[in-house]
Amino acid sequence: MDKTKEYANHFQKWIDNYADDTRIIMAVAQDSALPAEFRRLAIGTLNYNLKQLDLIPDFYTPVGLIDDAMIIRVFARLTLDDAIQMSDDRIKRRIVQMAEEDAVLQEFCGEVLYNALVKYVKAQPDRKVRQRDAKIVMENPSIMKEFMDDLELEIRGYEGSLIENHEEVIKDLKSFLKLKLVG
Repeated sequence: MDKTKEYANHFQKWIDNYADDTRIIMAVAQDSALPAEFRRLAIGTLNYNLKQLDLIPDFYTPVGLIDDAMIIRVFARLTLDDAIQMSDDRIKRRIVQMAEEDAVLQEFCGEVLYNALVKYVKAQPDRKVRQRDAKIVMENPSIMKEFMDDLELEIRGYEGSLIENHEEVIKDLKSFLKLKLVG
């Protein structure tokens, strides 16, 4: 199987698991017993997935859905050490699996593009979406609830997309990422 089709197959699985993966990160964000930086990155990742910050608009399917799933994999790799310490085995296993899937993303992007993507993910907690950044969400239980309600509404309405023309999708995805992340 050629690399383009292999990447497309991975990305299709990520699109298909997006709602469940988002719920895993929602659980991390809400668990005040977890390290603050772990939760902060979780909230930044979730904020990204509320659509206003997308590198690639979600309406540009399936490419716009893949970038959301990519951000989740980078989050998982960045927080792997914290995830391994979690007591909830189900969440721990899924984050470890997503972190392992990040290797596909690293290979797909190459070093320069991947490093730019990591930098982008690390900046997400400080970006505001709907007047909320990670600090605001973490400090206010009513805002946390509102944030979670917004996310639940988003994923309840989530409709995945099939990658039908894998060559075109992979080409478009890489072009968008290069344009938005490295210019």
